[in-house]
Amino acid sequence: MKKTSGGISEWWSQRTIRFRLALWYAAGGTALFTLFALSLYSYVAVRLARPLDHQLRQDLQLIDANLTVSPKRALLWKGKPLGRTPPWMTDYPWFEIWDENDQLVRRVWPFSENRNLSLPGAPRRAIGRDGFISVFNVAPDLRLRTLIVPFESTALPSHWMIRLIRIHQPHADALPDLRLIIFVSLPVAVALLVLGGHFLTRRWLLPLDHMAAEANRISADELGRRLPVDNPADELGRLGTVFNVTLDRLQNSFDALDRFVADASHELRTPLTTLRSVGEVGLRKGRTEREYREIIASMLEEAQRLQQLVERLLDLASADGGRMMERTAVALLESARECAADLAVLAEQKRQRIEVAGDDCTVVTDPVLFRQALQNLVENAIKYAPEETVIQVSVRCAGEILEVSVKDEGPGIAPEDRSRLSERFYRPDRARGRTNGGFGLGLAITKAYLRVLGGSLHHEPAEPRGSIFRIELPAG
Repeated sequence: MKKTSGGISEWWSQRTIRFRLALWYAAGGTALFTLFALSLYSYVAVRLARPLDHQLRQDLQLIDANLTVSPKRALLWKGKPLGRTPPWMTDYPWFEIWDENDQLVRRVWPFSENRNLSLPGAPRRAIGRDGFISVFNVAPDLRLRTLIVPFESTALPSHWMIRLIRIHQPHADALPDLRLIIFVSLPVAVALLVLGGHFLTRRWLLPLDHMAAEANRISADELGRRLPVDNPADELGRLGTVFNVTLDRLQNSFDALDRFVADASHELRTPLTTLRSVGEVGLRKGRTEREYREIIASMLEEAQRLQQLVERLLDLASADGGRMMERTAVALLESARECAADLAVLAEQKRQRIEVAGDDCTVVTDPVLFRQALQNLVENAIKYAPEETVIQVSVRCAGEILEVSVKDEGPGIAPEDRSRLSERFYRPDRARGRTNGGFGLGLAITKAYLRVLGGSLHHEPAEPRGSIFRIELPAG
């Protein structure tokens, strides 16, 4: 049994969504239609047959109350002999009395015996007062409904039978027609439901086929392709929109990766070319010891620059790789003062002063990543701010957000450059060039660190000049 159940489940799971939807649609529609047809037939049958049967039962009660048999086996109605020829408008119900030998004793109804009526023979013996009901034709234009029950009387030696008669109403004949209509229309309806379910599910899922076909065409060489969205308001349209947004992100990531590789190649090529050129120049002719020392010093300077660039690239790759954090409680104000103390030597070379102030906030985060991010911002401020200026580091608790800002008095960032500050290898033309020792990776690395910490980096111009870089970390 389990094997059969598993086989059915496996077979069902291998069907397409279109097939399963169509089958469920057809099965559900068939069940509902069948239930409706049965309910309709039952209701109509009860509504048509109950009044006729009820009338026959009322006639039976009237006969039981008024009809008796004398000791001489004469029929009496209310104690008086039953007339032979009752008029059409009579209080008598229509009935037949049959004796124990299945011989007709009396038939009471308004039709003339001379009329050519095809009357049924002796009724079938009924057991109990419920009796049984039958319908038959006695003429092309006359259909009768009868109730046959036993007729008991103390004057009778044995059981007689009474057959009560009513004209069968024409509308009661609609029941066989209704059954025929149901039996004929049910298979047709089921077939239409199956075809309709297949057509509708095929039409509804057609956009999914188009999406799959278009998705198969997307490759590394054609990242610009997008899934077709016929109706953005329905479920498939929203799914296609989400996939298109994801594809946009992937394309942007690939484009950023291509730019990164190109920029990294360019940045690495420059010191390598310089090293080779200096070496080739030094080997062209004999030189003095002092000249060789200068050439070697120049080569070491470029090698150091190359080492710094490689280290920065490794830091950036480590941050983008989502390195594991070691969370611990960090006092932001104390950490900012330690960072300022470590970089005080660099600031003194330009006669700059680093001031640290603010709220005594504590946050649970990775102390190494936070310290490195803050150090990058302070180093940038020292590098690009003029001599004899003040660099301000402020810590502020702002509800659910903790802020650490670094303000300098440098030349500031031009409005057209602000949106690209955190791009890799991007340097504003005005102040951030290779002569200053920058690679254009500091802010990109800082932003990557903060992304790992769950924070963010923001920039705004300072008044009257300079820049403010603000680190925001969640308090929780």
